[in-house]
Amino acid sequence: MRTYSLGTETVPIALAGDLLVGTVHDGRNYRIMLARINGEEIVETRFLAGKNDWEGQGVAELDDGYIIGGAVEGRATPDGGDGWRAYLAELDESLNVLWELKLNVRNNGAVYSILPAGDGFFIAGETGRPGDKGFLIGKVSPEGELLWLREFGSWEDAVFTALLQSEDSLLLIGSVKENGWKVKAFELTKDGEPLGEETLTEGIAFTAYRWQEKLVLAGYRGENFWVRVGEREIKPGEGAATSLLPAKDRLLVGGELNGNAAVVEVSGEGEPKVKELWNDGWVEVLSESLALGVRGGEMVITQLTGRW
Repeated sequence: MRTYSLGTETVPIALAGDLLVGTVHDGRNYRIMLARINGEEIVETRFLAGKNDWEGQGVAELDDGYIIGGAVEGRATPDGGDGWRAYLAELDESLNVLWELKLNVRNNGAVYSILPAGDGFFIAGETGRPGDKGFLIGKVSPEGELLWLREFGSWEDAVFTALLQSEDSLLLIGSVKENGWKVKAFELTKDGEPLGEETLTEGIAFTAYRWQEKLVLAGYRGENFWVRVGEREIKPGEGAATSLLPAKDRLLVGGELNGNAAVVEVSGEGEPKVKELWNDGWVEVLSESLALGVRGGEMVITQLTGRW
């Protein structure tokens, strides 16, 4: 296990290949963190910054580089901040910025998910302020040109969950607050035209995935760490699930459980298995061999080995 403090606060958010994207507070402003990792070791770091605060929220690996997403030029506050521009940038293999796109969507937007699509990239995230929160979804060309953008919703609050795609459509999943928290699925064509929406369940989902032909949601319900696999619900204790990793015949779910960083293994219909990793923190990112998260203001990287 290794810990890293690259500022007063260091938070890993997303991992693709060997590139970890996150956010670091330097004592004055937030910056986007780009960190190459080799096992538990960080071997290279770069930061993207500019006017006001910058936050890294997503990453996808390309054949010759990466696409990163996030929010820039806003001001962070406890309720999410304001003035954020949704951000997308292509990096080459040396982490140099080839192009960047900044989108003003309701004067408060962020890109959380990026899906390469052959002829470009689908993006999705959140927009708006509490009292008028919604979601954004769009498509960007390989050269960084915005091809189309759709934003929708006006809820008391909203939390983006995931963007999933099938052969014919896109599925944006998010949690919205309207007479309590509900997880909703919004289906759209690949040109951004709405096909319909469905309320999936109550609760807040931070991440979602398709696994073994079932939709998996992970987050929290009430005070409970919560995973929903198809119609099956798993609640191993108090806390919240914040990361998912399908691993062939098992599903790994990371987060905070009873105050500690933990990973829960789900397989078949048996009882879930819990592995606590460190005290007073949570797991934010999972790979096949690593768990990455936070303890205090520090980033933690630890190996995941074997089964438990």
